[in-house]
Amino acid sequence: MVITYADSMNKKEKILFILLQLFFLTLLLPYNDIVSGFITGGLLLCCLLYNPPREKVALFKERKHLWWMLLFFVWIAISLFSSKNTEEILPTLDPRLALGYFPLSIGLLKLRRDFIEKVLLGFAVLTTFICIACLATAFQKYLNTNNVDFLYNDALTLLTTQQSIYISVFVNISIYVFTYFLFFKTHKYRGLVLFAILFLFGISYLLASRNLMIILYGSAILFVIYYIVKQKEYAKGTAILMSLLIVVFLVLKFFPKTLNRFQDIGYTKFEYQHEGPESHYSTATTADQWNGANFRIAAWRCGWELFKQRPITGIHLADKQDKIFEKYKEKKFQFALKSRKNLHNNYLDILVSMGVVGLFIFLVGWIVLPLKITIQQRDYLSMIVMLTFSIAMITEVYFDRSLGGMLVGFFIPFLLTNKED
Repeated sequence: MVITYADSMNKKEKILFILLQLFFLTLLLPYNDIVSGFITGGLLLCCLLYNPPREKVALFKERKHLWWMLLFFVWIAISLFSSKNTEEILPTLDPRLALGYFPLSIGLLKLRRDFIEKVLLGFAVLTTFICIACLATAFQKYLNTNNVDFLYNDALTLLTTQQSIYISVFVNISIYVFTYFLFFKTHKYRGLVLFAILFLFGISYLLASRNLMIILYGSAILFVIYYIVKQKEYAKGTAILMSLLIVVFLVLKFFPKTLNRFQDIGYTKFEYQHEGPESHYSTATTADQWNGANFRIAAWRCGWELFKQRPITGIHLADKQDKIFEKYKEKKFQFALKSRKNLHNNYLDILVSMGVVGLFIFLVGWIVLPLKITIQQRDYLSMIVMLTFSIAMITEVYFDRSLGGMLVGFFIPFLLTNKED
C-alpha cells in the first residue's frame, strides 16, 4: 500500500517520505541513542536542504504560529538558565529539544496535501504492524504463564518499551487516518483498511488508557452521527455503528479487565498521609487504594499551591522536580514520593515551572493558532489529531519524556505545512 502511494512522488518527496517513516519507527521501537540520533539528524538535514533559504524566510514570515512556538522554546531556555539546580538543566532540556528544532525544520517546508496524507498513511500502517507484533508477543507470554495481565496496558507494549499511554496516541491517530482514507479517498484496499480500524479499536481497549479511549470513542460516535446526518449515508452509517458495537461486545466479553480502570472515577477522596496500595487493572478498585483519579487530584492541588508561590514566571524548569518533592514532603505525601510522581498534567506543569507567561505562549503557539488554521482550511483530520494531543496532555506531563516532546514537536508543525496555508 505504501509503495503504491510512493510511486506518485518526486525524488525529494520520496527521500523525505522514507526518512519520515524511519523516524516513526524510532518512536515505535525500543529507543537507541545512536540509531535515533542518526535518523533524526538525517531528517533535519533533509528538511534543511528541501527548499531554498529564501522560501524558508518567506514561510517563517507567513506562519505566525512558528513565531510563538519558538518564543515558547526561548522561554524554556530562560526558565532553565534561571534555575538554581544547574545539574538538571541539560537533562530537563533534552526531552524538550524537539519543540525547538522541528518548528525550524519541518515547520519551514511547503508540502502537498496529498504528500502529507501519504506520510500519515505510512505512519498508520507502521503503527498497525507494531501493534500486531505487540499483541503476538503478549499472547505468547500469556500462553507461557497463563497470566492474562500480559494482554493489558503497559504489559501489552513491552515489545516497544514505551508506556501504553503513548502507544495509545499512535493508535488514535492511526484510526483517524485510516477512517479518512476509508470514507474520503478512493483506493482498492478498503477491506484491509476497515480491518485495521477494527483491530486498532480492540488494541485501544486493551491498552486501557482512559483519556485516549474517551477521546477515541467520543470521536467515533460524533463521526458516525455526522456521516449519517450530513452525508445521508443511513445504511452505511448504521453498518459502521453495528460493526463498532460488535467489536466492543466481543472485546468486553473476552477482555473485561479494562473496565476496572474506570472504577477510579468513583473513588476520588484522599488523605495525603495515607500509604495504601496503588490500584491495578487486574483487580477491582477499592476506597483504601491510591488510583489514577484521587492521585491526580492530590498532585494537582500540590501543583496549584506551587503555582501561587510564583504565578508570573514560575518556579523555573530545572528546579521544578525538587520543589514538587518538597511540597510532597510538606504534605507527607509518601505514596507520591516513593514512586517519584510528577504532576500528571502538562498544562499545570508548564504553569508551575514557567508561570502564566509560559502557559500563555504555549497555548497560543501550540494549541490555539494551529487549531485556528485547521478550521480555516477545513482540515478536519489534522484538527482531530491536534485536539487529541491537547486533551491527552490534561492527564500526563508530555514534555518530561523524549517521546512526548517528539510527538507534539513533530506532528503539529508537520500538519501545518500544507501548500494551501
